[in-house]
Amino acid sequence: MAIKVGLQMHSVREAMHLDSLAALAECAKAGYRYIQLPARLKGDESGQLYGKSASQWKLASQQYGVILTGGYAKDLSEKNLDDYIAFYKEAGAEHIVIPIDYFPTMELLERKCELYNTMGARCKQSGLTLCYGNHYHEFQQLDGRFIFDILMKNTDPELLSVSLNSYWLMRGLVNPLEVLKKYSNRVISLVQQDYPLAEIDKFNMWRFYRYHPIAYNIQYENVLQGNEIENIHPVQCELFCEIGTGILPLQPIIDLANESGNMSNVFLKQDYTRYPSEFESIRCSAKHYRRVRGVSWD
Repeated sequence: MAIKVGLQMHSVREAMHLDSLAALAECAKAGYRYIQLPARLKGDESGQLYGKSASQWKLASQQYGVILTGGYAKDLSEKNLDDYIAFYKEAGAEHIVIPIDYFPTMELLERKCELYNTMGARCKQSGLTLCYGNHYHEFQQLDGRFIFDILMKNTDPELLSVSLNSYWLMRGLVNPLEVLKKYSNRVISLVQQDYPLAEIDKFNMWRFYRYHPIAYNIQYENVLQGNEIENIHPVQCELFCEIGTGILPLQPIIDLANESGNMSNVFLKQDYTRYPSEFESIRCSAKHYRRVRGVSWD
């Protein structure tokens, strides 16, 4: 079965501020049937996402003919895990994604692994899958080993899966095909973004500090301590383009994903766009991505 195309609604987060459920309707009109929800807003109350309850999200998804596959839980902890589980269960979702985390020391990394196992077990008991979403800093090294490899070794495959972001792997100079081959039993979904040819000189994240002093702490030799990635978002707007309009090799990743047979969805994601409207952006991505072989939109 071909991997199903979905959309991470982080791609339309500005529109969601105005009317989150109307934004969901527009995503459905653009052809996206499988939807992954973004992280909560700071002002969201318990049991809400962009001001709407799980039951409101579920009702809207049924009305617009989309499937809420899951979503981000950026501030996930043992303290708020039950709240997230209750929300995504009621919304009819299947997974919860940790969209980013930091591992500055081996001691903290080991504690995080224990925490992920504990939270993953609670998710599994509730019928949900806990996933980790990578960037590039997971391929820095602690004690001569990649952080990502340590994370995989010290977490139970039954309790923690991976949502693999090929864009960030490649910008960290990591081959996503090699990671996908090595951990095909852990990766259950993909995230694909694209990179503009005109900005090729800034592609290497480990040398990005040459262009923006704000990114000085992001160097391969310095293990990221926390929030460095979020801090440089304002200076990265020009380093994204719509799916299929840039230079990243999307087709080989899909081909390999289909060979493994373990991945359910590929989520298209747009961190920033030059289009006046985020909906123009996701429609452009949908148009170009329909040329990719081995995917299903149904």
